[in-house]
Amino acid sequence: MKGPAAAQGIQSVARALTILELFSDRRPALSVSEIAALTGLNRATCYRFCQTLRQLGYLEEIHERRFRPGLKAVSLAHSALRSRELPELAMPYLRELASDTTETVNMGLLDGPEVVYVARVQSEHLISLRLYVGSRLPAYASSLGRAMLAFLPERDAEEILDRSSLEPITEKTIVDPRRLKAELRRIRARGYALNDQEIAPGLRGVAAPILSASQRPIAAINISVPRPLTEPNEMENVLAPKVLETARAISELAGQLSIE
Repeated sequence: MKGPAAAQGIQSVARALTILELFSDRRPALSVSEIAALTGLNRATCYRFCQTLRQLGYLEEIHERRFRPGLKAVSLAHSALRSRELPELAMPYLRELASDTTETVNMGLLDGPEVVYVARVQSEHLISLRLYVGSRLPAYASSLGRAMLAFLPERDAEEILDRSSLEPITEKTIVDPRRLKAELRRIRARGYALNDQEIAPGLRGVAAPILSASQRPIAAINISVPRPLTEPNEMENVLAPKVLETARAISELAGQLSIE
């Protein structure tokens, strides 16, 4: 959709969200007249938007032309709050993993084509990548990102890769779409993602997804190793099982709390 039709569609979405944002603890219910006064829209337009939102379940009509947030809006807000709680709830597990491995442990969320770091327990290694809570990395190049992409529906993962720049960060970064898709299939089959110096020279990582009760990835955790490996297949044989065990424990916690 392009041109005026697209602009109109975007404007309609913005107006609908503006109406939903009017409701608060101080304004738990609003009449069409009140919504019109607060938004500057005419009452007929407000009423059409309110009826559309009602049909979709985001508003309820409690009296004639008076509305309050519907169950879908409540559910959406609940999910948003729960997803923000996950890093805090997972922190004891992350600390235990960091203590057990003496490596840096991270948790990330997928935000479009990027991974956002939401929790981090640093090791005492002198060499480490300068990352902090709030840092972003391309999902296609990071173990955290790939762990989540691999467990998304294939169409969703492809859409994110299509939106990604796929530029090499180091000489080892996989940027060929066919190789990336093959790598995602391998990750899904074994349950974890490996990264060998694709983000920074000398830095390796192993990650596993945090899955909701519906088996959708809602986050991922990884171990970041900024040192030479001390034994062959250390990432696969030693660290990956520990990351998987921790990820499964956090996934179970997320399922109990209905975090999606």
